Amino acid sequence: MKRLFCILTITLTYISYSFSQQTDHLMGRLESSINSTSANLMTIKIINAANKYLQYAPVPRIAQFDYAFAKDIDEYKKLNGLGILYIASLNQDSTEYPIERVYFKHKDGVVELQLMYTKVVTVTDNLIKNVFGNHRVDFYYLMPYVVTQISGQLIIDWKKNRKEFVIGEFPSGSSLDYITDKKLLIPDVTKDIQNIDLDLFAQREFQIKIY
Repeated sequence: MKRLFCILTITLTYISYSFSQQTDHLMGRLESSINSTSANLMTIKIINAANKYLQYAPVPRIAQFDYAFAKDIDEYKKLNGLGILYIASLNQDSTEYPIERVYFKHKDGVVELQLMYTKVVTVTDNLIKNVFGNHRVDFYYLMPYVVTQISGQLIIDWKKNRKEFVIGEFPSGSSLDYITDKKLLIPDVTKDIQNIDLDLFAQREFQIKIY
């Protein structure tokens, strides 16, 4: 059986970062961010954002996200402490795709997230088109649970016009109640994840099939 070797690159060199919010920077975060959301529910969130920012149209870009982790300790161990980060993105400029990188920056370094699935989504809602454009791509990344529990920023580097686009701040305020051993917070970079386990998790939480 094929297996996915998950490598999280951790750079311990601290890169200073100063963030100032700009009018073209919209940060979306779901209230129940520890739980999963479907693409359809995410579309509703984007419509709500389009209503909110209609007066600023056209808005260059927006990125909203959600994430999910294992349902219990057994699945958590099978997934090596990893979950799925789901980013729904819209850009007026299609050449911003694909996203160049997504990463978590904290005071001691950077954790690069591994892309595992991409889906182009047809935009049919006229309000979304008018405000954010019709170039929507959904991205699914592997994300270690530990990054949601420490202080840092979740960042996107777009391909062309926008770098260091902060989409979220951590810690999240949510935690998995079955994690009582701090040793389980750090993924074992020597451990493989079976594709079938990751695929079952992705189908249950985000209704996507990876393998």
